[in-house]
Amino acid sequence: MKRIQLKNTDLHVSPICLGTVNFGTSVDSKTAKHQLESFFELGGNFIDTAHIYGDWVPGIRGRSERIIGEYLNESGLRRDIVISTKGGHPDLSDMDLSKISPEGVWKDLNESLEYLNTDYIDLYFLHRDNPGIPAGEFLDVLEEAKKQGKIRYYGCSNWTLNRIIEAENYAKKHNLTGFVCNQLMWSLADINSNGITDKTLVFMDEETYEHHKKTGMNTMAYTAAAKGYFTKLLNQKSIPEQISARYDTRSNRLIFDELVKTAEKMNVSLIEVELAYLTHQDFVCIPIVTFSNDEQLEQGIRSCDAELSSDIVNKLRSLKKYVI
Repeated sequence: MKRIQLKNTDLHVSPICLGTVNFGTSVDSKTAKHQLESFFELGGNFIDTAHIYGDWVPGIRGRSERIIGEYLNESGLRRDIVISTKGGHPDLSDMDLSKISPEGVWKDLNESLEYLNTDYIDLYFLHRDNPGIPAGEFLDVLEEAKKQGKIRYYGCSNWTLNRIIEAENYAKKHNLTGFVCNQLMWSLADINSNGITDKTLVFMDEETYEHHKKTGMNTMAYTAAAKGYFTKLLNQKSIPEQISARYDTRSNRLIFDELVKTAEKMNVSLIEVELAYLTHQDFVCIPIVTFSNDEQLEQGIRSCDAELSSDIVNKLRSLKKYVI
């Protein structure tokens, strides 16, 4: 499988990233390790997790990171894998109260290193923001973590564009690399923001898209397959209310029609076109994808070889309204 170099780093990653949000909860340890092994055998080398993943289930903390750490210890593949994880998420009992602070970043980072059974993290994200603290204070902490060898590069997740620009200005003033990647909600599907209950999430919008085109800053797209919305439409399956509230828009029906035509013409699945759309942008975008079974995983891997013309990408993008 080809590798993509993330701008302003020496990280060479697969065109898609394996999402592990369900490891240790709906995906048990055995299945999770099988999925990791299959992903790597098929050519993937990039996985994404977070300190908070799995903590919505009572009991042991850091379930996703711990399973990955066990796999790394058993397989001996640590040096062959690029790991991104995230810290600084609010307490799940009070999502409106940001917990992120310079001290909290250190705590989460050190625990993630322990859970992942590694002495360094390739790409470390601040999972949420705290606008009450200057962005530069967070960058100072992350720079110190780099100097200590605990992280190689760092980025932001669910930060607004204004705060990203504040961080960029601080980095430029102090001659720092700063954030090398922005992890945000993005897919081919438009989003009805009224259907999102977690108001701390940040979505791709037109202004952010133009900023990435201008700067070339890397992106990672979570919920990259729009929770299977288009595939469910195609198969005429019942769409859960939570997914319908988020994605059932007029623009998405238009996108669906074009998506079906494109997939049929290319003789590929819808998901292959959806993911290829993200990887064929004017800046690096790595979709983060979770899989329910081996067939879905293989479809995701095949998307890495799908070639979309600029005309197709522009046509699909022209139907998007972004956040509604």
